[in-house]
Amino acid sequence: MKAEAIIIQRPERQSGAQKAMFGLVTVTLWVAWACLWLPLVTLGAWAYGIRDALTQLHLLDPITDGGDIYVVLGVAVVTAIIFTGWSMYNYARFVGKQKRRGNSPVGIAETAAKIGAHIDEAIRLQSTRRAVVSVADDGFMTVKEAR
Repeated sequence: MKAEAIIIQRPERQSGAQKAMFGLVTVTLWVAWACLWLPLVTLGAWAYGIRDALTQLHLLDPITDGGDIYVVLGVAVVTAIIFTGWSMYNYARFVGKQKRRGNSPVGIAETAAKIGAHIDEAIRLQSTRRAVVSVADDGFMTVKEAR
């Protein structure tokens, strides 16, 4: 079986239903794979001290005056303010602006001059999806195989 015949390498040959089904199967299998790792991730989280941090904050020293919890909440609020401010700055900076500038079209003669190829080789390169090229002794690119 040739590599060009494999349908996954040629997505334009797939129907919309096939693409949707393959996407659904992929997501389902990734979720199942992630679920297999959850017990190990949980064990690692406990081992690295999440349980100890919870014990220190709540069980050993009950929060009567709210000292520790106010520090945690204060840090959370400051972090939220910083990220909100940064996102508002970026929104004000980039709102209404085009994200990418368009490229000006390049002619075949310019393309051939830039890549060091003959004009007929540049035309052949532009008309193919894949090409195997080599550089000749005179410094020009030559197309060995084009599909």
